[in-house]
Amino acid sequence: MGATPVKHLLCLSDYPRELVEGWVVGLDCRVTVAPRRAGLADLDLTTADVVIGDASRHFRLDAAALERLDRCSAVVQPSVGVDGVIDVEAAHRLGIRVANAPGYNAAAVADWTVMAMLVVLRHGLGAANALRSDGWCTAPLGRELGELTVGLVGYGAVARAVHDRLRGFGSDVLVSARGTARDGGATQVELDELLGRSDVVSLHVPHTPETHHLLGAQRLARMREGSVLVNSARGALVDEDALVAALQAGRPAAAALDVFAEEPLPATSPLLELPQVYLTPHVAASTEQARMRVRALVGANVRRALLGEQLEHEMR
Repeated sequence: MGATPVKHLLCLSDYPRELVEGWVVGLDCRVTVAPRRAGLADLDLTTADVVIGDASRHFRLDAAALERLDRCSAVVQPSVGVDGVIDVEAAHRLGIRVANAPGYNAAAVADWTVMAMLVVLRHGLGAANALRSDGWCTAPLGRELGELTVGLVGYGAVARAVHDRLRGFGSDVLVSARGTARDGGATQVELDELLGRSDVVSLHVPHTPETHHLLGAQRLARMREGSVLVNSARGALVDEDALVAALQAGRPAAAALDVFAEEPLPATSPLLELPQVYLTPHVAASTEQARMRVRALVGANVRRALLGEQLEHEMR
């Protein structure tokens, strides 16, 4: 009988080598961490038994790339969403299991979402910029989050965490989601009704063909005068050209965006010129605690995959 071949773990995320090697201690496994300057064409995919996907989406495993993974049994993706980074249908067709990391970032994104609401409602950016440029300013009247109606589009882990935080403020909460929002204190309505009744609209659905440009010109026009749009989910949920036009027309009156159709956000984007828009560079999930949680999930699943065990959070 021949010797059992050494397993090969290929890591496409920008993780420290010592971290990845720590996940396979005691296993007969060699580790490759893909250099960021490389492309998939430069990597030896044919010998990888398990792949850690790329959270930053630099390396995208489309059908053609997956077909090169001759020996691969599993891809462990260190993020919630896999749209645009892994062709899950192609992976299943090739017999490759795919696991993601749902829920690891819910608290972090919920914190950012509520923070963004407050920054916009209290004119935080304008006040800070005026203080720096003018030394002082006449403060505009802000609005209290607890006196407003917040509409949550989608009701997954992040939206539920946002709802938990909004209870502390006393906001009225509307939910538009598939199925029933079982948590108490929210009123379930259809999306168009939510847009018309909410002072703040926050998006929490995945990007799919059905949700692409979920908010276009017609739906944006349904939003209330003075309303605020918050998007920490996916940039392509919103037609950005229509949003720019809507913001210039005053409905919605302001927006807070952490995600964009094209990332990094191009320097020519008209969103950068609108003072009523709070922008951050896809950092809502970036906390020390969220990073610890996702790395623990990924490390545990890597060991399961190398040992041929059932994966946690395997996508069906």
